[in-house]
Amino acid sequence: MINVVIKTDVLIIGGGPAGSYLARYLVRNGFNGDVMLIDKKTVIYAPIICGELLPSEDLLKPWINRGLYEVLLTTMRETLRREFIVNEIKWLRLVINDHDIGKLPFRTYLIDKGAMIRNVIEDAINGGAKVRFGVAAIRCVGKGDGYECLVHDRNGGEYVISTRTLIGADAYPSIVDLSLGITRGFRAEDLIIATSARARGKYADDEAVIVMDPGIAPGGFAWIFPRGDGMHNIGIGVRNNVAWGGGNPLNYHMLFVRRYSLESSQRSVLMKTLPVGGLLNRYGLSNAYLIGDAVGSVIPTNGAGINPAMITAHLLGESLVHGGDYAASMNRLFRPLMDRMFMFRRVGDPLLMSREAMEAALKVSSGFVKDSIYEATLSSMRTSTLIKFLIGGVLIRLINRFA
Repeated sequence: MINVVIKTDVLIIGGGPAGSYLARYLVRNGFNGDVMLIDKKTVIYAPIICGELLPSEDLLKPWINRGLYEVLLTTMRETLRREFIVNEIKWLRLVINDHDIGKLPFRTYLIDKGAMIRNVIEDAINGGAKVRFGVAAIRCVGKGDGYECLVHDRNGGEYVISTRTLIGADAYPSIVDLSLGITRGFRAEDLIIATSARARGKYADDEAVIVMDPGIAPGGFAWIFPRGDGMHNIGIGVRNNVAWGGGNPLNYHMLFVRRYSLESSQRSVLMKTLPVGGLLNRYGLSNAYLIGDAVGSVIPTNGAGINPAMITAHLLGESLVHGGDYAASMNRLFRPLMDRMFMFRRVGDPLLMSREAMEAALKVSSGFVKDSIYEATLSSMRTSTLIKFLIGGVLIRLINRFA
């Protein structure tokens, strides 16, 4: 029988970009109540399973709607400091089925994600948030007008945390969602198994490389992001239904390493599940909310998750502090982009899943394919991009029909 009960006004489960940002936002913006953050990791904040790439302030400005851009800019300016930037990247090189398609402008930052999150968490602690790492939530249930979560603490056994407001920021699937049945979840084809590792290789320090090759990364892509010191962040994304069908992501990862002359140890490869199906059908239920990966905030066309996670946290923070409507803010500012990117990903799926179809598309128009991938990588909301993808969908169907 569990006798120890700890009470708080807000319990945030998950201390990644979304959870840490929300904790900081609440204590720094006058939230009236106690804030507690817990995370199952035992180290603040490691291990890092991420490409660690962030856009520069101006990169996405011409491509996304103004309201969303302003929130993005706010989250960056509140969290990203010069000392967290490991390398500045100027170009994006696209490689499709072993064809070097060329390089395009891509001013981005390679960051130390762990250092950035630690700084956000320190700010939250200094503002009065209570933060506990090494604490795993096991299940949560409704209790009166709030919730109770049974947790396991590596130092203190099991106990219950009672809270008025409950936040799932613990990746996908969230224990909050699993416990309360908030959403319908994602289908296997809307999930990616992503690998992450460090490697050496002879690649330019100012170029990010994206490899679109269904033979290496079926349903996703591979990446090489330079750290500026001869080391690179590398990884691949393999669609979950392929992985469950016997396509071991680790085997694909090592194939990528060998084919692109990278030096990396199999023992250093980390993996996690990423949602690429757009936002989930619901964001919360009766003072229980989902943010970050837990609500599906990963951009379906490029796998970006750091800034989108903080955007969801910012919108929920505004709602909790000022009495707004989180769902309405998400639907107005964020869902239009996510729905558009999900549509783009669905249009491109036949190419992402078939090397032969990708090769046929390149023969029809490599320039069209290059521009479409580039604009999807930039999360373009331009009407011209939408038209390209609608035309592309027709071309893909014709290619599949006559190939």
